[in-house]
Amino acid sequence: DLFIGAYQSAVTIVATEVAERYKVPWLVTGSVADKITERGFKYVFRPNNKAVYDAREQLQAIATLTKETGKGPKSIGILAEGTDWGKSHAANVRIQAKEMKFEIVFDEAYTPGTVDFSAQILKIKSRKPEALVLAMYTPDHIVFTKQSHEGRLDIPFGIHSVGAGSEDPNFYKAVPQAAINYMFVQEDFQIDITEVAPWTQAVDKKFREMLGYELTSYGAQGYSAAYTIYDILQRAGSVDKEKVREAFVTTNITSGPALIMGWQKIAFDKDGQNVDAHGVISQNLDGKRTTIWPVANRPKGVKPVWPIPAWGKR
Repeated sequence: DLFIGAYQSAVTIVATEVAERYKVPWLVTGSVADKITERGFKYVFRPNNKAVYDAREQLQAIATLTKETGKGPKSIGILAEGTDWGKSHAANVRIQAKEMKFEIVFDEAYTPGTVDFSAQILKIKSRKPEALVLAMYTPDHIVFTKQSHEGRLDIPFGIHSVGAGSEDPNFYKAVPQAAINYMFVQEDFQIDITEVAPWTQAVDKKFREMLGYELTSYGAQGYSAAYTIYDILQRAGSVDKEKVREAFVTTNITSGPALIMGWQKIAFDKDGQNVDAHGVISQNLDGKRTTIWPVANRPKGVKPVWPIPAWGKR
């Protein structure tokens, strides 16, 4: 009568087509490909960011740091995995980079499961983008990060990774700390949320006890989804699919545990997208991902490192 999922956009795109055909409500958790909520479907609802939001946040953070310091990139590079999610993100970065007058000097999609990024790293070194945007799932991100570290890939205004691999605790266990110092990550939720919202500390504690690592974006999305569904079923008063869909349409959550992601509201537009969804940008400082954008979310006393020191000066 109801589906929740899925992590990968390519899976969600296909599976939601079947759910729509059979008129089964679907709450998306994690998948960000734009087309998921751009097909005119009536039974698919997404509380989290769509890809265009992620790309916008990455470039807005670059613009903010440039304004704060008077220094910033004029050129960028894009390296993205070749499934729906990576393609969608890369397309949005291109559009918004053009609007913001960034020159794209490197732009490449790669086959998921790639075990050698040496060719791409050589191209990046040759074309010298001043900032590099990545869209990678965990296994590929581990390989690229290790090889770019070994090859001493210098990007003056940093590597800017979007979610997925760079939000996975397994990624951080697999790569040297030196390889990720100063890296920026577009986070689907505020990674240091326990410092600014004390009530989340109990959730984080349970997460660590059950899984052995801290509350993650995808864990928080699952937690949020459970409370969102609870709200919907309470209002529907039934598990009848049409009544559940009607409750989805009238959702207006403005407080409570469903907002653990840091959103101010969950409400769905005519396409089933929560237009109030947003993320933050973190930077790895002193071995910890710390929120640096939006400025209002930046913890007191935190100073982003910008530009990024070259390997020879670290």
